[in-house]
Parts: sequence; structure tokens; C-alpha cells
Amino acid sequence: MTRRRLTDWDARDYACWFKFPLNCDFHTLTSTQVENVLSAADHHQYRKPKNANGSRARCFHDFLRRTVGI
Repeated sequence: MTRRRLTDWDARDYACWFKFPLNCDFHTLTSTQVENVLSAADHHQYRKPKNANGSRARCFHDFLRRTVGI
């Protein structure tokens, strides 16, 4: 299965479907919301860059925020 490029609408859909906010800092999320971010990352088959600092959830949340333009 090939992954297509993520659009800003796709990023917003992930946040809506998996119930986590994109308009706030990652460190303010509850543990349930962090689990939801990880579920969205699994659904997108996201792998964090090897040289990235932070968790996979934080990297994916930041990736979605950059995609949306926040």
C-alpha cells in the first residue's frame, strides 16, 4: 500500500476522527488524547524521523500542525 501526501483537510480529519485538538501545544494534551494521536499515527502508518527529538506522538502531532499551518 502506498501512502499519498497528507493534505491539510486530511490532517483536520485525523484530528476530528480521533478526537484530539490541533490548536494547542502537545504538552497540554491529556493522556487519552495522546493515545488518540498515536492511533492516528498508526492509521497513517507514520514513522518518526530517525534524528527526531521526542516521541512518535509528539512528532506526528507537530507534523499535522505544520500540515494545517498552525
